[in-house]
Amino acid sequence: MAVLLLLPIFFTLTHGQLLTTTALVGEDVSLSYDPELSTDLTETPVNCYTDKMLRTNDFVFKKDKPPKDNYPLLSSEYRGRTRLSDEDLKKGIVSLSLYNVTRADEDNYTFVLPLEIKEYKIQLLIGALSSATITLEERHDCSGLVLRCESAGRYPRPQLSWWTDGGLPLPAVTMNTTRDPTGLYTISSTVVVERGQGARNYSCRVHQERFNQTREEEIALQEGQFPSCSRPHRWLYAVLAIFFCAPLVVWVVIGEYVVSQECLS
Repeated sequence: MAVLLLLPIFFTLTHGQLLTTTALVGEDVSLSYDPELSTDLTETPVNCYTDKMLRTNDFVFKKDKPPKDNYPLLSSEYRGRTRLSDEDLKKGIVSLSLYNVTRADEDNYTFVLPLEIKEYKIQLLIGALSSATITLEERHDCSGLVLRCESAGRYPRPQLSWWTDGGLPLPAVTMNTTRDPTGLYTISSTVVVERGQGARNYSCRVHQERFNQTREEEIALQEGQFPSCSRPHRWLYAVLAIFFCAPLVVWVVIGEYVVSQECLS
């Protein structure tokens, strides 16, 4: 038990404190930490790699002393997308800029200063937000409308819910979530609004837990938007029945008459 309690302390001493930074897809982000050395770090080699690169020779960024061309050493995913701030290095702060982040950039970034025992790790969490759209269509039996809400290009997996203007939740008829090759999610859902529920507003809310971000789309329904399918009158059913059954009756009567004549002869 004592060993287990000492493990977090040992990790902190050898790897430093795990910091967390968030960014949205397409943004630029700065991964910064202060090693508290109180010295100019412009001439200090700084290496940065991710957990995915732990067993490879690739780097997110590699600053050697003396300087040399490190472009071939960098992972192809990060070439031309990183910059170490000389201004911050002069203040003793390590600050690496990562441009135009993608969902694949989500990882733990470890910084190594050769003169230090510590390794500084920064967790980068990526998010992707988008708006929601609502479309409607008539039900085939003319009993009401089907509302469909969709939001694409989101990360991590979002949550979708339906609400009335009175603050009451609506049960979803369908709820589907798909993921594209880049790892972004598309979520869609439908609800049914029955005829006679009256004119009111309905909203679709898509919530992103990581960023505590909610996007809402609202649609206002009027009575005139509901389908007005008139049902055929009963007399029309009778006419149709006579129209289709009359030839059969005539055929049966004629058949019986022909048979009776043959029997008499």
